[in-house]
This record gives sequence, C-alpha cells and structure tokens, in this order.
Amino acid sequence: MNKKLLIIGGAIVLFFGILISLSFDPKCPDPADNIPGTPDYRADCIIEAGDVSSTEGVIDMYVLYDNTDAFQEQIQAFQSNNPGLRVNLKKFVNLEEYEALLINEIAEGEGPDVFMIHNSWMQKHAKKLFPLPLDQAIVMNADQFRQTFFQAAIDDLIIDEQVYGMPLSIDNLVVYYNKSYFEDLIATSDRPAEVWEEVQDQVIALTRENNSPERFALSGIAMGRGDNINNAVDILYALMLQFGVQFYDDQEQQATFATSQPGAGGINNPGVTALELYTSFGLPGLRQYSWNETITGLEPDQKEINPFVRGKVAMIIGYSYAYENIASAIDLEGRLGNTTISLDDVGIAPLPQLLGGEEATSRDTYASYFPLVVARTSDRPAQAWSLIQYLTTADSLQTYHNKTNRPTSRKDMVTEQQIEPLFGTFASQANFAKSFTIYDDAAYRKVFTDAIQGVIDNTKTAQEALTEAQEKITCIVQKEKKIIDIGTDCQI
Repeated sequence: MNKKLLIIGGAIVLFFGILISLSFDPKCPDPADNIPGTPDYRADCIIEAGDVSSTEGVIDMYVLYDNTDAFQEQIQAFQSNNPGLRVNLKKFVNLEEYEALLINEIAEGEGPDVFMIHNSWMQKHAKKLFPLPLDQAIVMNADQFRQTFFQAAIDDLIIDEQVYGMPLSIDNLVVYYNKSYFEDLIATSDRPAEVWEEVQDQVIALTRENNSPERFALSGIAMGRGDNINNAVDILYALMLQFGVQFYDDQEQQATFATSQPGAGGINNPGVTALELYTSFGLPGLRQYSWNETITGLEPDQKEINPFVRGKVAMIIGYSYAYENIASAIDLEGRLGNTTISLDDVGIAPLPQLLGGEEATSRDTYASYFPLVVARTSDRPAQAWSLIQYLTTADSLQTYHNKTNRPTSRKDMVTEQQIEPLFGTFASQANFAKSFTIYDDAAYRKVFTDAIQGVIDNTKTAQEALTEAQEKITCIVQKEKKIIDIGTDCQI
C-alpha cells in the first residue's frame, strides 16, 4: 500500500471516529475523555491478534469503559496457555449505542465471541447468548457458580440451571461525601449516618440556602430529582429493595410495586414510601429540601459530579467509577483555574439503610455490573468460555482490581478487599448488593424518571406517579413475554 493510500485511509478513520488500532504488545493510551457515560461512541483501542495462520483461532472480545491495559496481562497469559488462540479486544464507551451495535451485529450473524453485557439486559437478550457448555474441560456448573460468586450474579446469570455469564466485578451504590463538611458542620458524626432518618437530619444541618441562581450555598445531598442526578433511578431501586418491595407477582406477568403489600418495618405501601423518601430531598416545602434544577447549571452533562467537586454539595451517591470521575473533574477544574475541593477530602461510606444496629434484619444496596457472556453466533463458544473462565479466576480478577479498583465479584476475595482504606466499602457491601428482573432497561429508566419528575413537578402524588409507572411496566413485561401484542403502545 503506498503512502498516499495510507494517508487517505487514516483520514477516513479519524473523520468517522471509528477505531484506533495497535498491536497487542504496546499498551493502549488512556483517552482524556474516558469517563463512563460520555456521549462519544467509539472503540478507543483494539488489541489485535496480529497475523494468525489458518490453523489458529481468533476470539473477538468487546468491553465497556475499562482501559485495555486492565486485561492485557491476563490475555497475554491466556494466549501463552492456549498457543492456538489469539484475542482481539475492542473497547467502547457509550452504553446505548454499544447495545444497538451488538443487536445489529448478532442479528447479522457477526459481532464478537465474548462481550460485556449489563446485568439489567440479561432477560431481554438471553436468547442471543450461548450458555456455558457443561462438557468443557474447564467447567463451572451452576452449583460451583453459587459457591464462587455473590448473590446478585446468582440471581441474574443462572437461568434454568445454566450459567449465562460470569462477572468481573459487582459494583454497588455507596455515598461519596466531603469529609471537611462533616468535621466542621456535624457535631455528632464525621461521616454519613447509617440510617436514612439520621441522614435526613444531617442534610438539614448541612444545607445552606442563599439568593444565588443555584439557591444553595451548600446542599446536603444530591437526591430528589430524576433529571440531573446520574443514578437517580438506581437510587430509587435501592430504596425500594430496602423497603421490601415485591416488584412483580409470582408469575412475573404483572408489576406490583405500587400496590398495597407488606413491606419492611410494617409499611403497607413500601413502593410509594420509597418514592416519597427519594423525592423528599427535591421538594421545596420539606425541611430536608437540598436539591434543585439550577444547582447543576454550570456543567449540566456532569450532573451532581460538578457541584460536588466545587464544594456545593456534601453527599452524592454513586458506583466505584464515580471516584475516577470526581478525580478527573477536580483535575480539569483546577487546570481551568477554578476552586475545587481536595481529593483527600473525598470519603466513601456505605449506603444508608432503613434500620441500623441490632434493629437491622437485612441490608440492601443496588448492584450494577457488566458480566462477560458468549454470543450465540460465536464460531468458537468453547474457546470463548475458556477465556471467560480464565478472566474470572481469583488471580486474574486481582490483576483486574489492581488496574480498575472495581469491587470483587468473588466471595473468596472479599476479605482482603474490604480492608482497603478507600474502596473497601464496595467489597463490604458486595454480599448484600441486589438487583431484580428488568425486561427493558432503557424503558424502565424512562418510566421511573417520569414518575420521579411527576412528583417533583407537583403534577402527581407519589401514589399516582407510581401507579402510572406500574401500568407501563406491566405493559412492557407482557410485551416481552408475548402476553399482549408486540405492537402495543405502552405510552412511554
């Protein structure tokens, strides 16, 4: 290929923002804009197999968010142990477009052999996946899986006693807080309280209203709204789990979260109570009001992250990757000459519960993670599963954790990780991180965001908003199960 053609080809790749590729040996560069949730869609890096003879095999693998050096050492070891196999690794950073790409490629009989899938997509896309073959030389059956991984993965990834995926980590919601505010403004504690009732009191003590466009000199916590909080729906899910909400009937054909049912602490309508607690922080008439629309106005895309790094909010709720986002935002604001909090002032605390101490009979936080799965269209499902099993061994996951700080998915690794000074909270919560069956993640998020905003905008009561959401979710479920016509308009 002559030099002119190389230049033209390079220009086309850059223009369309497709893929940057390099051989396996050099480490892939970390892009400056590699922040989960960024609107940019591309594979930032490819680890290519290089020249592969006709007798060798190539395993194509797609990952989300993680920099490719998080896998480099493990993949090199896997290839050394399997000299007839090579791994192509591609990284993507936009969740919605990644899902659409996967659907299109698999529908055309193409796409990756191994890929990451969000745990909330399992029910929707299970038919596109190839379960773990039970006749492999290296094999983990359902019982061994239960002994190895935490309950969230057991609930999500075992279907009809077949294993459909294996998790690299199981992330969960925690509270990020500004240590200095708790030291200076809270007399009774230097960290967020263990129960929501006491957190409400802390929010009241921390919040300072003023006449600025943001209306707050200091907000106690970023909660209450659905439009400018990154994990608003997940936080509501966590509260519903804590309140003991039964989301569906026994056959999972009807949503039931808005109906009267026994909940934690003798509450008769736990779903509505959970929504009321969540939205209470965004309603101006309530004492714990601490969050509004304008407080995120300077950097709307960053939502609560920007107010937190500017010292405008004392507590936010997020997953493990939020720490990297906070650190990046502090660095960026500093380079722009803006005043920020110190990264040393960022603390991580467990997600508050309904009850604490001896009164607590259970604990709950919401689990979000990306298990590795095998496409049904793969030409090499046995080899693909061998790769997944290798990547989820304790040794491989320790390397992965060292590179990413993502919390463990394995029970045998939690003791060591939970004593880590900063990220140990995630490991400590891994055993009680939970999820529930979701039939269409994007649709559910729209429905619950609308329910939150309906309460905040004073157009609906919590009961009215959640009842409407329940009707829409029931429609989604019944479409997915083909109980009603697939073309039914669920009015989402």
